[in-house]
Amino acid sequence: MKTPTYSEFVLRRLHSLTGVIPLSFFIFFHFSANSFSTVGEEAFDGVVKQLRGLPFLEAIEWGLLFSPFLFHMVYGMYIIFTSRSNPRRQSYGRNWAYVMQRVTAIVVFVFILYHVIGIRFIDAAGQPRVYELLHAKFSNPFTYWWYIVGITCTCYHLANGICTFLMTWGITVGRTSQRFAAGAMTAVGLILLFIGVSAVNGFLKVPKRPDMPLNVHQVLPTTSAPTSKETLVAKQ
Repeated sequence: MKTPTYSEFVLRRLHSLTGVIPLSFFIFFHFSANSFSTVGEEAFDGVVKQLRGLPFLEAIEWGLLFSPFLFHMVYGMYIIFTSRSNPRRQSYGRNWAYVMQRVTAIVVFVFILYHVIGIRFIDAAGQPRVYELLHAKFSNPFTYWWYIVGITCTCYHLANGICTFLMTWGITVGRTSQRFAAGAMTAVGLILLFIGVSAVNGFLKVPKRPDMPLNVHQVLPTTSAPTSKETLVAKQ
């Protein structure tokens, strides 16, 4: 096995670190913000409006989110296609987790590019009614199930990635601590999956349309038949 150089060692540590800070925190925040779709259209669009009003939003996005994401994804692809794993020779859980981490990484790579470019920079750019836009998208069965697969792979990749991070940085050394971390991260991944899927399902509710009144009586006032007294006055 090739001994990694110092630069490779540093890059792998940075790759591990960016997977947790800030990306894991952002994914939790992003899923939580999207979960306002379960409350309703006004609540979700209100959250979007507040986030768009943050000062230095573009600097935050590129400095703290897009740059770490790009590094983590691009260098992750390099690791996938230059490293080897043999789960048949070493048939234990962590080696299969190693394989699944790389499989889900490829799916998440495509999913994030599709989501960020398609939603953030094209479809929802400058749109005030983002809930209505996402409702139309998720009404398509292909888009709906593609997001379910992408969210599931993201949750697994994050949960297993944190386990790997804890071992890489020497936080969980013994088997007992590693098993405890695996159990805890499994619970975290399932909770995150529940939030993500619930957020997607929240967009399936039909949004309100300002040009279509909910109640016709709010637009067309009711008229009562004239009384006999009113008819007599009219004739005079």
